[in-house]
Amino acid sequence: MSDSEASNADNGDLRRIYIGHANTIHDPAVAIVEEDRVFAEGFERHTQCKRAWEIQRLWYSWRAIRSALMHLELWPVKDAHVVSATSWDFDLLKEVEKKRLMEFAEQGDVSMMTHHLEMEPIFNRQMAWILRSYPAHFNAQPHEIAPEMFQDVHNIAMETKMVNHHLAHAATAVYTSPFEECVVMIIDGYGEGTTTSFYHYHDNRFDLIHQQGIYSLGLLYSYITELCGFSSLEGEEWKIMGLAAYGSFQQEIYDLFKGLVVFDGLKFEMKYDVGTFFPTLMSLMGGMRHPDDPNVMRVADLAHNFQRFFEETVVQLARSAGDLGLSKNLAYGGGCALNSSANGKILESTAFERLHIPSAPADDGCALGAALYEKNRGNGVGARARFTSPYLGSRMDMARLEKMLGFGGIRYHHLPDEKDLCQEVAGLLDGGNIVGWIQGRAEFGPRALGNRSILADPRPADMKDRINSRVKFREDYRPLAPSILHEFGGDYFENYQESPYMERTLKFREAVKDTIPAVVHQNGTGRLQTVKEEWNPRYYRLIRAFYEKTGIPLLLNTSFNVMGKPIVHSVEDAITVFFTTGLDYLVIGDYLLMKGRAS
Repeated sequence: MSDSEASNADNGDLRRIYIGHANTIHDPAVAIVEEDRVFAEGFERHTQCKRAWEIQRLWYSWRAIRSALMHLELWPVKDAHVVSATSWDFDLLKEVEKKRLMEFAEQGDVSMMTHHLEMEPIFNRQMAWILRSYPAHFNAQPHEIAPEMFQDVHNIAMETKMVNHHLAHAATAVYTSPFEECVVMIIDGYGEGTTTSFYHYHDNRFDLIHQQGIYSLGLLYSYITELCGFSSLEGEEWKIMGLAAYGSFQQEIYDLFKGLVVFDGLKFEMKYDVGTFFPTLMSLMGGMRHPDDPNVMRVADLAHNFQRFFEETVVQLARSAGDLGLSKNLAYGGGCALNSSANGKILESTAFERLHIPSAPADDGCALGAALYEKNRGNGVGARARFTSPYLGSRMDMARLEKMLGFGGIRYHHLPDEKDLCQEVAGLLDGGNIVGWIQGRAEFGPRALGNRSILADPRPADMKDRINSRVKFREDYRPLAPSILHEFGGDYFENYQESPYMERTLKFREAVKDTIPAVVHQNGTGRLQTVKEEWNPRYYRLIRAFYEKTGIPLLLNTSFNVMGKPIVHSVEDAITVFFTTGLDYLVIGDYLLMKGRAS
């Protein structure tokens, strides 16, 4: 920061704008925080390229940052102190990665993975992007905002900060929670050489309890994903969770994983024999599955037993954290916090009484964490965290939609009265139609929560297959989720817990499973979204209208996209998916679109 910038930065008259950057190689995102206004969005939405791999290495999306500022009516920025915060400590990362790259071929996970020749393609692919991409981070850090975006004539003070990766995860988990104090658990692939972290958050401080960097549950999950014939680089760990329900317990496979980990409180070690672990595993599963092999059920037992081991490991770590007696509240973040099946078991198995997982617990969420950390750390002792809505992204351009509808080629109804709209759509859903539903600001994170959703009646037994095959174009074993009115949660789920971001999986009660088969997974569970009127009024009223017609207080809800693509971002994206899939109707704001040309 220059002397003039430092002088301006000390000027208390300038309002502060915090720009957070999730600038990992995958899932880049930007967040803007100014007073109580918040915007957060992944770059994949703009590019419509899933996970936006390496975009910051090639071209950092200044357009996305400018768009974010425009959504908060902050563009052009004037008379402001801009704090630009990355979600990595690059100085530390340089040293860690230099050491890591020198040791990779000699010890640790990579030697374990590459010992067997069949694992070399995985190693080569993952190592290639590490070697190719990290130097770009070191030499051109994207958190250094392009000067042309903030001209001196606008009275701008610029300041750059580097937030440790796991601390950014922790800040996302804490500052989006309702907790004044809590234990924080972070589990992911790795940060600056760190794979697991525990903090005690109190008095607006993050006190580090324990941290380790040698053994990674996140990377192990990636390797198992590849063994099953899926791509960890494309984020297909989701498929392991879905497939696990179709497998069965196999003592030999389970014991191989169970014997891998030795716990010592919050610390754990992965003990294995380099020459036998993966050869033995592949022998038990009949060899690696090739991605083009249509027989995916061949690896269902591996998915089942690894998922069981993973869940038990996460729960054991959470149990050890709870046994410290520091808090009854747990905030959980990092990429492993996307494993909803494990998340649903934490409260019933630990001393914690409340669990918060943010809507974007993985690396994209670090953009919000970096911005909120820099904003909140100066608030002093006793500053209280507050609940943050997940609806932090872009709005649809309604003027653009109206212009398209004005050409007369699309049939539509305009229903400006919300009650009429909800009653009409509830009737369509009751009639077995599949409806695209777009309202307000987009959700931040990977899951649609009623603003960028595909909705359907959960009662028809064939509805899941219809959506997977005709709309999503994805595998038939992939489950679909229920959005349920909070007041009915205990009627439908055993040991019901609020799940506002579809972040945990719970067991359905036996008495209701046959009434809503489209959202009941193979193992009798559902990854639920709790819906309250104060959280999303229009979505709540739609489900309520459906309940009044059918007696069922929940809807099938899946993200508005097709397999391999991000959730739709623009009016054009939404209309394209509508007319090229088996969707029956599309709602954008107050407009109900129908197929067939207007007369």
